[in-house]
Amino acid sequence: MPIVVISSNAGTRMGGEAIKAFQFFDWLRAQGADVWLVTHARNRDELVAAFGGERLLFVEDTAAQRLMWRSRVLSAGLLPYFHLEVARLVRRFDPADTVLHYLCPISPVEPRFPPRGYRTVIGPLNGNIVHPPGFLSRVSFKRRLMGRAQRPVQVVLGAMLGDKRKAGRVLNSGGTRTRVSLGWAGVAPDKILDVLDSGVNGSLISQVPVPHMGRNAAFLCMARLVEYKAIDLVLRALAVTDDDATLTVLGDGPEMAPLRALARDLNLSDRVAFEGYVDHQRILDLCQSHRALVFPSLAEANGIAMQEAMAVGLPVIALNWGGQAALGDLDTAIMLDPGSEDQLISDMAAAMSQLAGDAELANAMATRARDKAVARFGWDDVAASWTAPYSDLMPPAVGSRNA
Repeated sequence: MPIVVISSNAGTRMGGEAIKAFQFFDWLRAQGADVWLVTHARNRDELVAAFGGERLLFVEDTAAQRLMWRSRVLSAGLLPYFHLEVARLVRRFDPADTVLHYLCPISPVEPRFPPRGYRTVIGPLNGNIVHPPGFLSRVSFKRRLMGRAQRPVQVVLGAMLGDKRKAGRVLNSGGTRTRVSLGWAGVAPDKILDVLDSGVNGSLISQVPVPHMGRNAAFLCMARLVEYKAIDLVLRALAVTDDDATLTVLGDGPEMAPLRALARDLNLSDRVAFEGYVDHQRILDLCQSHRALVFPSLAEANGIAMQEAMAVGLPVIALNWGGQAALGDLDTAIMLDPGSEDQLISDMAAAMSQLAGDAELANAMATRARDKAVARFGWDDVAASWTAPYSDLMPPAVGSRNA
């Protein structure tokens, strides 16, 4: 049974969705599955280096795509164009015994265009996530408009295209908020399977947990540097916490320059290190020397960085909102209520100071978080739940029909 995994991005340097696609494809290969990955050509070099080129299909970059990329008006057509090209590429597979798994993007609204006759799984979908009420001033007019338009858009697309309505199974990792959105699109409740959004690589779970001894005021952030990740809040919290507190920021993105400028304005240049993208071994090395991960994202659908920190025994300071609230709790992380910006900065600074000086608390929290990660976040369990519908979608074998 060929399994064709479809993801607009796949790799280790393009954010959580791309990492998820990379690791899921790798897991399926390790299980001996007849699996293929379809993605955009911008991911080619890393994927070929990791997997070879035999099981990879690429949507090549074209002049039309480059035009859409440069245009504010036409950029909305990039993903539909990708999926139209995917529909052309996957026709080489026999629809009688092939499952098309549309993995990323995770938006419950984004249209896919599976060719007729194929059995499809879509998801995990995890959308309809918004900023906390006290932070709506950070949301652009365009994003607010998109949020308000989601219901009518889902109703129209569901009626016209029905890609999610016609799918064999839709995986949901966004809880009630995403179930509601899928309902607007006409997806029957019994077609929706609730799953976790992502898993944690077994190599992380097998690591010796990070030890916490004495005072340690070194903190870590891991994120794609975009607005909603809100790394600026951590910088502002660092400025009002202990003088020996430091921050290492892993990741890159359009907010890098503004964040560097903010660090200078806050006189934090000697206390903040911007490392850019680093490989997983470097992340593991950094975890060993830091006290906690600070994860302040305001509109996080899941939070792979938080899952990975929990798995290696690094305490987490996170927002009690969105995806973080589904991963952590008061026993396994310091969960901060996002009431207002000033309140959140103050609470974050207090949490950092508390963890910096209390190794016993850090160890206890890390142990409980790691136990939860091992029990729930391992790729074997997560990926198995995603692939469970595959066999149900296939017709029974001739022998079983005649039995």
